[in-house]
Amino acid sequence: MRLAQREVVIALREPFVSNTGVTTEVRQSIVELTWQGLRGHGTARGADPAELAACAPLLAGAWPFAVRRTLDLLARVSPATRSAVDMALHDLLGKASGQPLHRLLGLDGLPLEPTALSIGACPDDELVRQARKLADWPILKLKLTPGDDGSRAGVLRSVYDGRIRVDGNGSWSPDQALRVAEELHRHGVELLEQPVAPGALDDLRYVHERSPVPVFADEDCGGPEDVLRLRDRVSGINIKLAKSGGLAAAHEMLTLARACGLTTMLGCKVESALGTTAMAQLAPLADHLDLDGPVGLLDDPFTGVRIDRGALTLPTTPGIGATPAHRTHDIHGED
Repeated sequence: MRLAQREVVIALREPFVSNTGVTTEVRQSIVELTWQGLRGHGTARGADPAELAACAPLLAGAWPFAVRRTLDLLARVSPATRSAVDMALHDLLGKASGQPLHRLLGLDGLPLEPTALSIGACPDDELVRQARKLADWPILKLKLTPGDDGSRAGVLRSVYDGRIRVDGNGSWSPDQALRVAEELHRHGVELLEQPVAPGALDDLRYVHERSPVPVFADEDCGGPEDVLRLRDRVSGINIKLAKSGGLAAAHEMLTLARACGLTTMLGCKVESALGTTAMAQLAPLADHLDLDGPVGLLDDPFTGVRIDRGALTLPTTPGIGATPAHRTHDIHGED
C-alpha cells in the first residue's frame, strides 16, 4: 500500500465568524492510499504532513480488509493524522468490496435526520438577512461568543420558524451559561453545545443539571474514552472525525453513547465534501446531524454527499463515495 499526500486551501464564499476568529479559507491535508490499482482518499484539518509521511512505512504491507489491525499501528499518532488515514482505509475497503461503506456497515436504507446549517457571529441585521435567506432550512445553528447573552436567539426566532440550536464554544462561566440557557429556552432553542470552557467537567455537569435546554459536549468530547467521562455530565455529545481519530473510533463512540444513554450528534468543521461524506456514512446511527461543512465553500476539490436544504443523500458508489472534482498533479508519494 502506497501513501501520498498534499495540502489544499479552499476559500469560503463569505467569511465565517466564531469564537475562534474569522475564517476566510480552510487548509486541510488530503491523503491517498493506493492498493492494487484502487485509490482511497482521506482528509483532516490539522493533520501534520511530517507525521503523515512517517505513517507510510507502517502502511507498506497493509491491505483494506485489515483496517483495525492497521489502525493499531497508528495508535501513537495524533487523532487528526489517524483520522485522515482511517478515512482512506475505509474508502479502500468499500472500493475493494464494491460497496458503499454505509452498506458494508449494515446501515443501508435507514432514515437520515436533516443536518443543521451554522450561522456565524454577526450583527443583528446580518443575522436577520441570513435567516430570511435560509428560511427553508429545517435547522439553523447559531454561533455565540462571550459577549452574547442569548438574546440573538430571539432575533433569529423573530424571522425564522424552524428548529434552532446554539453553539456556545465555551463562552461563559457556569452561572452565565445558565442565564443564557434561560433566555434560549424562551425562544425554543432545542440544544446548547459546550456552554463552558473545555476541561471543566464539573462545571459542565453543573450547567447540565440546571439548564432548561439540553447541554451537549463538543470540545470536551474527543475520543471513545471521553464518552464514559461525560456520562451524567451532559445530555449528548458532538462527535467529529478529526477529534475522535476516524470512522472506527466514531463508530465506537456512537455505540458507547447509546449504552450510556447519551444523545448523539455527528459534526464536522468547515471542510471539503470528502470529510463530510465520510462522516455521513455513519449518519443513520446518530440522533442529530451537523454536517454542513462544504456548504459555504467556493471551490470544493471533492464532490460527495448531496445536501439539499438540510436533506442528505448518500452516494451509492463504492467506498466513501467522494470523488475528486478535478485532476490534481501536486501529490507527493511515500513508498
